[in-house]
Amino acid sequence: MKWLQNGNLAKLVAFFVISVVITCTVSFAANGWESFVNDSGVTDNTAADVNQGSNTDQDNDNKTDNTVQAVLPVQKYYHAITGLETDAQTYLKRPVCFVFSSTDPLYGISSSYLTIEIPTEYGNTRLLCFTDDAKTLGKIGSLAPCRGYISNLAAYFCGILLSYGNDDSVKYEYTEPDAILDFSETVGYCYTEYNSFVYTNADLVNAFMTNSKIDENSSEVISLPYVFSSDSERYVFDGESANNVFITYSEGNSTQLVYSPEDKCYLLIKNNSTKSDLLNDKALKYDNAFVLYADSTTYESADTTQLIMDTYSSGTGLYMCDGKYIEITWEKDSSGALVFYNDGKQLTANRGTTYIGFVKSSMKSSVKIS
Repeated sequence: MKWLQNGNLAKLVAFFVISVVITCTVSFAANGWESFVNDSGVTDNTAADVNQGSNTDQDNDNKTDNTVQAVLPVQKYYHAITGLETDAQTYLKRPVCFVFSSTDPLYGISSSYLTIEIPTEYGNTRLLCFTDDAKTLGKIGSLAPCRGYISNLAAYFCGILLSYGNDDSVKYEYTEPDAILDFSETVGYCYTEYNSFVYTNADLVNAFMTNSKIDENSSEVISLPYVFSSDSERYVFDGESANNVFITYSEGNSTQLVYSPEDKCYLLIKNNSTKSDLLNDKALKYDNAFVLYADSTTYESADTTQLIMDTYSSGTGLYMCDGKYIEITWEKDSSGALVFYNDGKQLTANRGTTYIGFVKSSMKSSVKIS
C-alpha cells in the first residue's frame, strides 16, 4: 500500500504506455519496410512480364510474316456458245454474225465458231457465221442478203446481225434480233469487187457499229439448244459411224463433212474442195456438226420464186461428233429458245466450234453418212 501511495502506480502506468508506443512503432516500421520490399518485387516482376509480352508479340509478328497467305481461286469465264474457257472481256460481249454466200470467195470465215448453212432457192445456200473478231479482221465477206428465217437463227443466239440487204419477197412471221446492221442502206461501210462481191473490214465494221450505237455487251443470257458436258470430261456417246457426211443441196452445191481423227473435228468441204478462208488460208474445222431437217414452203409468182425454211417450229436431225452420230429432234420451246433433244432429254454436246446444216425435210435422202 505504501508503494501505491508513494506514486509508484503512476510510474507503472507511464512505463506501460511507453512500452506500447515503442512496440507499435517498431512493428509499423518493420511492416512498412516489408511492404516496400514487396512493392519493389511486384514492380520488377511486372517489368519482366511486360518485356516477356513484348518478346511474345515480336515472335507473333515473325510467325505472321512467315505464314503463307491463302490463295483465292481464279475466276473462270466460259464462252456462251462454245463453252470453252475465255477472258472476261469476251465473256461479256455479244457475238456478231455475218450472212455470207456459201459459194462466193470468202474472207474472215475461219474466225467463226458457229457456222449455220441455210438453203435458199434453186439449191443455193447461205452461211450465217458467228464471230468475236469482227473488229480485228482484215477483209470480211462476201456479204449476202438476209431472210426472216435466217434472222430467227441469229436471234436464237443473241447475235448482232450484219448483212447486205434483205431479199424476202413474201411476208411471214419471224423473230428479228434486236440489233441489225444493213450495209445496203448506208454508204461508206462496205465496198464492191468485180461488180458483184460485197466486202467490208474491221475498221468499217467498228465505225458502223459505233455510229449506229449498237450495244455490244450482253443484255441477256444465251440459251443454247444443248447443254455441255462437265468442264473436265468429254462426253462420249454410243452412235453409229459418221466419218463422212455428204449433203447434196443441188447439182452445183454440195457440202461434205469429213472427220479427222488426228484433229478430232470435221473438215468442211464445198463442191469437192476443202473450204478455206482466203484471208489466211485456214481450213474450216468444227468440233460438233449437226444436220437439221426442216419443213419448207416455196412461193412462185410471175416475177419471183422464194423458199421459206421453217427454222421456228420443229423437226428431226443428226448430231455428229468424234466420228459418230446419233438421231435427235429439235423444236422452239415456249420461251422462244431453240432446243435439241435426244431420247426425250436435252442433248448433251461437247464443247467447241459447231457447224449446223439445215436441209429441207423433203430432201432427207440427199444426206449420206458413212
